[in-house]
Amino acid sequence: MTVRVDTMALDARLVAREAWLDRASRRWGSLAHGAALLFLLMLYSNPQFWWPAFERLHLAFVAAGLCAAAVVGHRLVSGERLRFGGWAAAALWTYLAFIPASLAWTVAEPDTWLALGEAWKMAVIFVAVQNVVDGKSRLRRFMLAGALASLGPALGAIDVWRTGDALIDGFRTHWRGPYADPNRLSMALVAVLPFALYGALVARRPATRVLFWAVAAAQVAAVVLTHSRSGSIAAGVAILLFLARGRGGAVRASVVGLALALGLAALAPETFWQRSGTLANLEEDESVAGRENAWKVLGVIVDERPLTGVGAGAFIQAWGHFAPLQAGARRYIAHNVLLEIVGELGVLAFGLFCAFCGWVLLVLWRAGADPLVGVEARAIFAALAGYLVTEMANGYSLSWFMYFLFACAVAVVRTARTRASLSREAP
Repeated sequence: MTVRVDTMALDARLVAREAWLDRASRRWGSLAHGAALLFLLMLYSNPQFWWPAFERLHLAFVAAGLCAAAVVGHRLVSGERLRFGGWAAAALWTYLAFIPASLAWTVAEPDTWLALGEAWKMAVIFVAVQNVVDGKSRLRRFMLAGALASLGPALGAIDVWRTGDALIDGFRTHWRGPYADPNRLSMALVAVLPFALYGALVARRPATRVLFWAVAAAQVAAVVLTHSRSGSIAAGVAILLFLARGRGGAVRASVVGLALALGLAALAPETFWQRSGTLANLEEDESVAGRENAWKVLGVIVDERPLTGVGAGAFIQAWGHFAPLQAGARRYIAHNVLLEIVGELGVLAFGLFCAFCGWVLLVLWRAGADPLVGVEARAIFAALAGYLVTEMANGYSLSWFMYFLFACAVAVVRTARTRASLSREAP
């Protein structure tokens, strides 16, 4: 009788312990998801530039760190393994490993240490976000939160242009903090433009659909007012890639494309058409000349250091040593993410980065046909493809936006594969 009582007591304690672990796991998971949404909000809103007292708090970093810690806590309590992207992400991790390795050959050690710190942040975001958005509902919430958070810089940029507040070159709008650069502003908006369109298509309530169409319109307007040529092209690419696929996609893309063209013709400022017109005569464009000078320096670097480059983050400092006379003394960034990687880390790192990007775009495209998360996969594919287009004319290989898109891509592909596997196993 005593043995039976002891067994029942032990069973009760085990059940209570499992219930506690289950509650703790849910709490850690909710905290991680909330911190990820807070990170997105801080990334786009930049509250420290409105209230300087917040600058000491580094809110975006705090939110990212809290998200990562909560992810680890959730995995420890739940017993689930931490996800790093699977074997296919080995190319990305090996590429990132070149950054600390480049300390052995860099021409500017302090700059490479700074790049190493940025790479660490990108790795944390890549792991944390993909472990947070581990289901359709959480992924959807993350995407819609990103679209809504972008209203801050989008509306801010529109207001700066309206008031003529210190416009770049006299006509290019901007916003605050990192978005004081019109090109970076347009890149950040392109990264979540398909998410706003996604919200407009999947929302059930008419008012919510109107809200997300308005968000998308504000994003496009802000991109146009930055006068970023790569941003405008990327926005068009992202819109068409998302809308053209799926049932009724051709009609939907045609209608939106026509509305966009009419809107640009009626509302875009004359300076937008003047700057866009320089694409037909690039020889006389000053910004293109600067890019050509940077590419001349990259040519010398690749000739002399094809396997190693000059070290992560060291391209600007390497200018004085590797620049040919015709490149001039003024220093520029690489203005192309692929060329930046070649120049700083060598052709092997370049190949690894390209391999990962090619893989993730391919599997995202395939996941776009999934009956469960196909729409989400198409939105992420369009966002990542559009963002990579902007990177072809800029060159920020360590970008928050690119790495949270990588994380979303890996997560949605995993969800699609899990659904397909379960479907095959079902009787």
